[in-house]
Amino acid sequence: MAGGVLLSVHVAPVLEGRLVAFVLEAGGPKGRWLPWAVLPQGGNPYEIASTVVDEWCDGAMSDLRLVDVISREGDDGWELAIVFRAELTAMPLGARGAPRVCEAADLAAVQGFEAVDLERWQGGGEAEAGAEGDSQRLVF
Repeated sequence: MAGGVLLSVHVAPVLEGRLVAFVLEAGGPKGRWLPWAVLPQGGNPYEIASTVVDEWCDGAMSDLRLVDVISREGDDGWELAIVFRAELTAMPLGARGAPRVCEAADLAAVQGFEAVDLERWQGGGEAEAGAEGDSQRLVF
């Protein structure tokens, strides 16, 4: 990226209410990661997220929805991360990395995002409704 801009699509796979992260040990980044891909110029983020689920999670999902867009600084520049939540119907086989179901204490070990965000996405990514049924979401 070298001081440039990176547009990325990340998927938070969830199986039975718990986040599934992938342990990567081969060349490249190591540790627990969410599946991701770079968004190509002119690419559709939803289509890329669906492809990521196919490639990393064997396509075993019942729902795919946008849960967040995060602007963040990286070592080599700026990244706009588009995050989708995929409700999985089966544990991935692990062609890309060893899938691991994360317990609450494991969320801090997932690379790239804050544990509080991972916890929110794991639960569906939606804000709680207020006492009067009003949404607590902020719209800018």
